[in-house]
Amino acid sequence: MTNSANLEIRNVKIVTATGISPVTDCVLKYVTGNIKILDGKIISISNEPSESENVFEGDGMLAIPGFVDPHTHIPFVGDRTKEFLMRAKGAKYSEILKDGGGIHSTVDSVRKASLDDLVVHGLKYARWFLKSGVTAIECKSGYGLDFENEIKQLEAIRRISENTPQKVVSTFLGAHAVPSMGEKAYIDELKYMLDFVKEKDLAKFVDIFCDEGAFSVEGSVKYIKYAKSKGFKVRVHADELSSNGFAGIASDLGAASVDHLAMCSKAEIKKMAQNKTMAVLLPLTSFYLKNAFAPARAMIDEGVPVALGSDFNPGSNTFYSPFLNIHLAVNYLGMTPEEAFVAHTLNAASVLGLEKECGTIEVGKRADIVIIDAPDIDYIPYMPSGELLKAVFVNGVEFFENRDNFSRKD
Repeated sequence: MTNSANLEIRNVKIVTATGISPVTDCVLKYVTGNIKILDGKIISISNEPSESENVFEGDGMLAIPGFVDPHTHIPFVGDRTKEFLMRAKGAKYSEILKDGGGIHSTVDSVRKASLDDLVVHGLKYARWFLKSGVTAIECKSGYGLDFENEIKQLEAIRRISENTPQKVVSTFLGAHAVPSMGEKAYIDELKYMLDFVKEKDLAKFVDIFCDEGAFSVEGSVKYIKYAKSKGFKVRVHADELSSNGFAGIASDLGAASVDHLAMCSKAEIKKMAQNKTMAVLLPLTSFYLKNAFAPARAMIDEGVPVALGSDFNPGSNTFYSPFLNIHLAVNYLGMTPEEAFVAHTLNAASVLGLEKECGTIEVGKRADIVIIDAPDIDYIPYMPSGELLKAVFVNGVEFFENRDNFSRKD
């Protein structure tokens, strides 16, 4: 007996990418054996038994890295069920806005909500993700659109992070929509917010939505440059509704990622490849809205590293399952199962700057591990059901969905 551990996951088929760099070739490592965990970290992967306080018997099932979701809009309150039904009957977004729906409906709800309300709802949604095998998650502001309520959302994210075992990365998306004061005046206000966010260390990333009906290219460029001058890493929403060239511009400006990209042009793809800019694709939203899917195959073939996220939000996508997301990536985006798998693990972790901590099953990394009852990775897009999932370990602790706490198996 060697390598004393306080948890051992035995007899599993491990499937994982390796390393700490986002990849496009997606070569996976396959190992059959035992995973030994000490104080939340993987200390060895081998066939040798160990003295472990706790043992999880894998019975030959697959062990994969915990999924990472690099794009959600948690926290929010309220729902937009009426808007969904209007859209299902063919209503256009302009009609929905006139009827009181759209993003400003959620803004109204968030402004009326207390900080505690946002935390309670945010933790509920984070738990939904965890039950689906998502062990690291990004959360955004963007439903406040003024100083008080944007900061309230960021404070809620901090408290969510303190009360869930998942890794949580915070993004300031104050530039989500243009309020009634107009773009120029609001960007001036956003700069003041950025100074406060930096001072209080409330967000790792700054994001902006540059598209039809949102922020202009000119205003977005000025805002990005200011955010970078303050030391923020920048991410952007681009090419979701139209192609205005901003994905390529943001890539040249050093954006950590460009997200959505359903309408991305070939020229922008080439720029992103040259700059090694991460593309975060959101097929669940395209599916939900019955819109175009991002050209993932063209991106990967050009050398753009691709990640997958859910874009979970109350208006344009209420799906969050990584299993369904991988299915759509394979079935509609032209990705291979291996590419989609890596896009939701290592590459997604790389977007959030978590690649040294999670995204793969390797010695030294967090023991964020999902056990699924599937013969191989190809089975995930073929049978995209949460029923495949048999266990979730977060930082070396097994999650029990019927309990309020996180504890080790007795």
